[in-house]
Amino acid sequence: MRYLKVFLLVLIFFIVMMFFVQNQASFADPVVLKLDLFFMEPLESFPLPLYSVMLICFALGAFIVLLMLMWDRLTLSSRAMAARRRAIALEKKLAKVETELADLNAKHTESENKLRAELEATEKRLDTVLRASETE
Repeated sequence: MRYLKVFLLVLIFFIVMMFFVQNQASFADPVVLKLDLFFMEPLESFPLPLYSVMLICFALGAFIVLLMLMWDRLTLSSRAMAARRRAIALEKKLAKVETELADLNAKHTESENKLRAELEATEKRLDTVLRASETE
């Protein structure tokens, strides 16, 4: 796949270079750019060759695309950091709940053991009382 990308880039570069070489005379023609706003006097640039205007527009477009990609990258990294922070907070909360659950289970087991012991003691007392009442 990497070789295919390199081949396509070389092919595109070759086609663009052929286009420029074959139209070099047309690209050398001077171009005057105008900006005519309604509230101020019209502005005109000094004559520039067409190829320089094309290169400036290409560089400006590449810079704008770079800024947009950087903005997206910063947005995604800030979202990822926020998600990491939330995950850490949730993991801490989960650990806290797990320790509370373990404490509750221990208390439950302890209470259950106490109740069994009390039940057994009560059953023994009841048995002794019943035996005593049978003998009378």
